[in-house]
Amino acid sequence: MTEHQKANTAIIQELLALLPAQSVPTLLALVSEDDISPEQTEAAVKEILEGIDWDTQREQLGELISQLMPLETLVPDIYRDWRPIVRDAVAFIGSYLSPARLAPKLIEQIMLPSELPLEQRLIILIAQVPSLQKIGQIVARNQNLDPAFRRELTRLENAIQDTTPADIQTEIEGQLGQQFEDYSIELDDEIQAEASVSAAMGFSWHNPTTGKRERGVFKVLKPHINDYFSEELELLHGLAHFFETNRHKYMALSKVNLGDLFDDVRLLLKQEVDFPNEQANLKAAYRRYANIRGVRIPRLIAELSTPTITTMSQENGVKATEAFAKSRVRRVEVASRIIEALIMIPLFAEEEPATFHADPHAGNLFYDEKRRELILLDWALTEQLNRQERRSIVLLMLAVALRDKRYIFKAIAKLSTDNLSKDQTKAKIVRRHVAQFISHLSPLTVPGITHVLSLLDSIILSGITVSASLLMFRKVLFTLDGVLQDIAPETPMEPILAWQVAKGRTKSVCPQNLLSKSPASFYSPLSHFDRLALTWSVQTFGVRAGLQTGRKIKNMGLRKFRSTLFGTRSASPKPLK
Repeated sequence: MTEHQKANTAIIQELLALLPAQSVPTLLALVSEDDISPEQTEAAVKEILEGIDWDTQREQLGELISQLMPLETLVPDIYRDWRPIVRDAVAFIGSYLSPARLAPKLIEQIMLPSELPLEQRLIILIAQVPSLQKIGQIVARNQNLDPAFRRELTRLENAIQDTTPADIQTEIEGQLGQQFEDYSIELDDEIQAEASVSAAMGFSWHNPTTGKRERGVFKVLKPHINDYFSEELELLHGLAHFFETNRHKYMALSKVNLGDLFDDVRLLLKQEVDFPNEQANLKAAYRRYANIRGVRIPRLIAELSTPTITTMSQENGVKATEAFAKSRVRRVEVASRIIEALIMIPLFAEEEPATFHADPHAGNLFYDEKRRELILLDWALTEQLNRQERRSIVLLMLAVALRDKRYIFKAIAKLSTDNLSKDQTKAKIVRRHVAQFISHLSPLTVPGITHVLSLLDSIILSGITVSASLLMFRKVLFTLDGVLQDIAPETPMEPILAWQVAKGRTKSVCPQNLLSKSPASFYSPLSHFDRLALTWSVQTFGVRAGLQTGRKIKNMGLRKFRSTLFGTRSASPKPLK
């Protein structure tokens, strides 16, 4: 018997334990034969699965799935406390999938070659399970993951393949009907890209407005999503309840609320299936960035869109993380443009409230190398910030860069939904975290976005509440930090922010004024008093930094300080997710 057959037999024996006793001998004899074929194995497994009492044996099914998919072994040592959480999450979702969905997946996993890496088995397991795909996408943004594991998860951004061109073509033709002939539509043969709930297919059509044939893209809700969507949301709700109920069993959950992650996934899935909302967002974004040089938004083709199909102009480019692979200068340009387009433009927008792209992972950021333009895709998820929130965010980022404890506290107090002027207990908590944050900074470190995220995380985890909009913006910063690390890690966000404040208009720090054509679109959320206070903070920075360094030397001792200084000068804290 081959090693693969031995492994399959062991797993099938686990399945046999779930069966009525009278069914076991015949099936066990079959799978123990040396010359058993894959077809016979598959038939045996199907027979086993048909005899399982799914409702009463969920726990045993979960244990079996854990054996089939020991995903906790992929979790790096730095996250060892998360291994039981990963194991139990996969076991829970797998065991609570409906039998019609779980049975084929068990058969598929058993039939896979034994030498297939676990990372690839994971990709196969989560096909047509958008909740797991979305969790994988979120987790993949963490820079601390094992590189091989993160590389496989990153494929989830735009390499999912769980539908067929024929299914998507049928869906398009069925919904558009006569319009196919009216607009002389010709579909491509292959799917252009896939996401968790949708697939994109290119086409050409006759545009009656221009009188020309043009290229477009149909973004189509996958046919199976309607069948599975309610179950997916129930699974996420059940998983959140499971971990909340069993919080005491998991060390890693003492400081983290997994319910937030699952709520994020549910929100993302709900937003992604709301195609009319995405179409409205796409139209608004197209207008918003129309006068911004170097940024391109697909144009909505409303006459060919439906409640489950968003049709738009085709915009050609490569993933921003892959643009100008051999040019460091050009990659810095790409990173700077991303910072300005997705962070600075919304923060300094004249509109009130300002809208920002709330899911800017690398699969949604493309770059046209020839025209040197950033292409922003997928506007299903957006969020808004009012001027007060934007003012406080700008102040917080600048105050952190200036190590100004007073203004860091003021900014956080404005961003918190707690009344820190009246609640002195929470005010002391914030001040303590800010003081600890400053004391841990090396004099050689220029605090950046990672530091801001780390500070916000420590404060939020201590029980200080902030607005939902800020939480979403924080997640945007977290996502973009990962993207920027992949493109040009030496490009910090803070100098670009400071330039915007200093110049008082949306002007790119990149060569040739890469962004704004229209300075009138710029609105600074900072008041005149804020500018004066920041100017004073800049002028007193040297004294403040010197005093902070002096206190650090006094507390640590000169020798230990030197060792820490030169041993960790480039280190920066990693935010939680």
